[in-house]
Amino acid sequence: MEEWVGQKWHHYITRKSGHQCPDARVTLAEISGQLVVFFRALGGDAGLSIGHTSARPHDGHRTWLQKIAGSGKKSELAHFSGDHFYLPQQLDCFAHRRLNESLYFWLAAMGSFNRAPRVGQVLAHNQALTQQVLHIWPGLWPTYRELVAATLQQRPTIQQLPAAVQVAEQAIRQLLQAPTEPGPWHNDPPSMPQPVPLWLRPVDALHLRPHLRPLKRQSAEEDQPAELSSQDNQQQKRHQAKAADEPAEGDGFMSFRLESLFSWSEFINLDRSEDDDADEDALRVAEDLDHLSINSGPTRHKIRLDLDLPASEYDDELLTDGILLPEWDYRKNQYVPDHCSLQLMALKVTESAPWPAALKQQASRLRRQFETLKPVAVWHHRQPEGEEIDLNAYLAHQADRQRRHLSAEPLLYRQRVKNNRDLSTLILTDMSLSTDAHVNDEKKVIDVIKEAVYLLATSLDAAQERFAIAAFTSKKRSHVRYYPMKDFNESFDQACQDQIQSLKPAYYTRMGAAIRQASAQLQSQATQQKLLLLLTDGKPNDLDLYESRYGLEDTRQAIREARQKGLTPFCVSIDYQASDYLPYLFGHQGYIHLNNALDLPKKLPKLFFQLVQ
Repeated sequence: MEEWVGQKWHHYITRKSGHQCPDARVTLAEISGQLVVFFRALGGDAGLSIGHTSARPHDGHRTWLQKIAGSGKKSELAHFSGDHFYLPQQLDCFAHRRLNESLYFWLAAMGSFNRAPRVGQVLAHNQALTQQVLHIWPGLWPTYRELVAATLQQRPTIQQLPAAVQVAEQAIRQLLQAPTEPGPWHNDPPSMPQPVPLWLRPVDALHLRPHLRPLKRQSAEEDQPAELSSQDNQQQKRHQAKAADEPAEGDGFMSFRLESLFSWSEFINLDRSEDDDADEDALRVAEDLDHLSINSGPTRHKIRLDLDLPASEYDDELLTDGILLPEWDYRKNQYVPDHCSLQLMALKVTESAPWPAALKQQASRLRRQFETLKPVAVWHHRQPEGEEIDLNAYLAHQADRQRRHLSAEPLLYRQRVKNNRDLSTLILTDMSLSTDAHVNDEKKVIDVIKEAVYLLATSLDAAQERFAIAAFTSKKRSHVRYYPMKDFNESFDQACQDQIQSLKPAYYTRMGAAIRQASAQLQSQATQQKLLLLLTDGKPNDLDLYESRYGLEDTRQAIREARQKGLTPFCVSIDYQASDYLPYLFGHQGYIHLNNALDLPKKLPKLFFQLVQ
């Protein structure tokens, strides 16, 4: 009974102390698609990831009811942190659902400037952002006034606040009602009221992105809609971390009192976890923590895996060494010349293994289907010159002469011409270590990729298309491996098939350098259309800083370079998280994601046919 009464009292006093409206609640997951497009369209940094923030403590004044209920200590305010823009997971501060949705879009408009103009200053920071938003997009004025009116109705009157807080509340009201007028404040008042939901939380310098210069507004052609991660929403929350040192090893004893029993026990810094299973309540416990403690001491028991290169007698054959390629540094907004060293390699073929019988049958069916696309010679009539006289054109010409309708240049011949498709295709496949993962009990990702490349190459060979095949992997910038398994002028013979069979997982995925080398190889072709088809199972990564946003930006720049050269890059990915980054790299129409990796061999030839059509 006491527990039931306590729960009812807690729910009642918490509801009375706050302004939550659960019936009008809007979650970020509901409008994430619209919100991301809106954020990008207004010029938001396309390299920022949008996620959920967590409630953070604040020092704002709390009312008497809030102190009784124990509420009002924390608030979820939108803010920047590194390469992320965090928004509240849900909004229910207004009584109408439409206003809560409008608040999400207003916060996205504020965040689209990608900037903290007044670091650590709440009033000056949000006034600067509000002025910029309303100056560039005056159409948001009605929405802003409506949100301000609803916000002021919920805030306590100035007379209800202590004298020390009244100054700050007066300044907040003045700024909300007249954001374009200059404010008399340079620093925040020492005592602040409750936070304003229309504002962003100004972060300190440690949480800002490394490039602090203002970002230029992107054009509509450069903006590509991105999507929020499909992972658990709770994993996207941002918590405040606090460094915590390990206990000193010199203090090896601890006192322990159990009722009247006093004893000494030796303290051993040892993890005694019983299993490696994830704690199902870990996220719930983290929700209740104000800080997440992180061990800042030196790690003495750490295993670092760094794959070494094999000995020369066991390694693949080196064809060309030291092709220097540039790399894009988004922090400096410029190229780093001769930053990557690329080696042309040839896979070492130990034995010629036959393809499975079922795969050969599928290849035979595809070959018969693609043979219908083979160039066929057709007669072009009424030509000024050609192999034969066009009898119909000659008779029409004689009839015109009888009627004295003479043409300046009679077209009396016909020419036999092959309808060749003016297209060159380069198949570039990822052979990094991630392809060593199992798809099922029988096949790995690399096996699926090999079968897909074999079927597509068989189909293109049957259609007499011009195509090349290459693979890549890397180990830091000084060792990027590029395997040209088939050139455009080479035939798809048994030697090429053995090269495909010999593909094996190795190292990492420095995608930008591989795309630049493939673009140079494809650009040398004289055809009008050039397709760069990339097969991968993950995002760009390497042992160095390429693992972070640096790798994504360099890859995106390499794709831009390819398009500027007249190439058409297209990505086929089997990564479960592909929708998080591929729209940013290749554009909304520049990639396809296969949920089932086993579908790759079956769908890849059909996908190529759709692309060229």
